[in-house]
Order: sequence, then structure tokens, then C-alpha cells
Amino acid sequence: MTVAPFPPNAPVLLFDCTIEFHTKLTLIMALDTGSSYTVIREAAARKIGFELDKVQEWVTFGDASQHHIAPKVTLKSFSLADAKIDSLDVLIYTLPEEHGIDGIIGLNFLRQFNIGLDFKQGILTLNR
Repeated sequence: MTVAPFPPNAPVLLFDCTIEFHTKLTLIMALDTGSSYTVIREAAARKIGFELDKVQEWVTFGDASQHHIAPKVTLKSFSLADAKIDSLDVLIYTLPEEHGIDGIIGLNFLRQFNIGLDFKQGILTLNR
């Protein structure tokens, strides 16, 4: 079981996550149960070795106001604390700087686990 703390009154649940392709990089990512895919910033994708001009697969996704098209790539691994998934598909997208996050933890990662959110204690649990 993975236990990851968060501030109980935080407006957004942020967690340090590690992504890996050719190299590893730790990012600050927001948990979003409304996002089908996990999303990382373009700069992060480049830092771990993706050549974005060679990406073959693109995905259309929507948010509250519009539709977007983003490249889809497969990470070697994605970890939140010690909860690790190998070969996770992620979208690469330009996230607004003012949000202060490097990416979004989406359902394609979360569905690999039974998750618990204890808002009173400020604890996320992930069980396989």
C-alpha cells in the first residue's frame, strides 16, 4: 500500500511524481479524477528524451470549454511515491504557467489502483 500525504485544506491535491523515458524527472502534478489521461508538460517530455517532432499518435480531448489535440507517448514508468506503473501512456500538453504544476495525474494511472482519499487526515492511499 502506498500512502501519500497532502495538506487537508489544499485547493488542489499536488504530489511529487517521477516520470521515466531515457532519463528520470520528478514533477509536481495535480490529481484530477476528471482527466482521462495523465498529462505532462512539453518541456518535461523533452527533458526525459522524447523527440516531439517524431511522435506518431495524437489524441483529441476536451476540457470544460473546448477540444484540444495532443501527442500521446508511452513512458517507461510513472511513479507517485512507491506506486509505480510501467509503460503508461501520457499526453503532452502546454499547461498554463500560473497553475504552478508540471502535469496532471489522470484516470489511466489511478485506475490501476484502489484509491482512498482521507481529506480529514490529508492522506491518499493507493492499493493494487
